[in-house]
Amino acid sequence: MNVLVVDDEEIICESIKADFNRMDCGITFDVMTAVSVAEAEIILENEKIDLLVTDINMPGGSGLLLVEKVRKKNPSCGILVISAYDDFNYVRNAFTLGADDYILKPIAFLELKSHVEKIAAKLKSTEAEHSITDGQAEEKEKTAVFGMEEVTEYIRQHADEKLSAADLAKKMAVSYNSFGKLFKDHTQMSFSNYVLHYRMELAKEYLSDSSIKIKQVASKVGYKENPQHFSRDFTRQVGVSPKEYRENRN
Repeated sequence: MNVLVVDDEEIICESIKADFNRMDCGITFDVMTAVSVAEAEIILENEKIDLLVTDINMPGGSGLLLVEKVRKKNPSCGILVISAYDDFNYVRNAFTLGADDYILKPIAFLELKSHVEKIAAKLKSTEAEHSITDGQAEEKEKTAVFGMEEVTEYIRQHADEKLSAADLAKKMAVSYNSFGKLFKDHTQMSFSNYVLHYRMELAKEYLSDSSIKIKQVASKVGYKENPQHFSRDFTRQVGVSPKEYRENRN
C-alpha cells in the first residue's frame, strides 16, 4: 500500500513513517513523506497513493485542501487526518470533505495502527465490491453477446418472415433502445441494415437457380406482400436489378 504522510514537521513525518514500517497487520507499506501541501501535491500528481495521512494546519496551505483534491481525483484513496486541535469544526470539515478518520496528536502507535487497519479493511471491502460489480458487468456483456448471436441466427432462420426489432427486443426482455445498441455493437450494423443485407445476399443465392422465379425469390426473402419492393431494394443494394443479376450470372 502506497502511503503519503504530510506534516510541516519533518520529525513527525519520520516518526509516523517508522510506525508504519513496524506495523504487523499483513500489509506492506511504501511510505512517502512531504513537509508542505505544495510538495504533497507534486507527489500526488506523480504517484498512485492508496492512503493519505495529513495534518491540517501547515504553512503555505491547509491539509483540508489536500483532502478535497484527493477525494475528487481518487475517490478510492483512504484519508486519515491528524491534528493537534480537538476542534469540532476541524473534525466536521475533514469528514465533510471526504476524510475516512480523524486522529489527535500526539499519536500513539497502537491508536495509529487501529485507525490504519480500519481504513485498510474499508478499502479492501470497496475493492471487493468493485471486483464483483466488474464481474457482473462482464457476465452481463457475455450474456448480451450470446443473446445477439441467438438474434442473428433467428434472422437467418426466419428471413422469409416479417422481422421486427421491437418484437425481438421483447423476446430478449430488453428495451427497444438497448436492443438497438447491443445489436449494433455486435454486428457493426443497425438491425434494419443487417436484415436487408442478409436478405439480399440470400436472394443472390436463390437467383443463381434459374428454376426459381423472381417473385418466388422475393417471397423467400421476406417480400411476400410487396414483391415489387424486393426489386427496388435489390437494385439499390447490388447495383443491378434481380433480372439483370440473373442474366449476368448465366
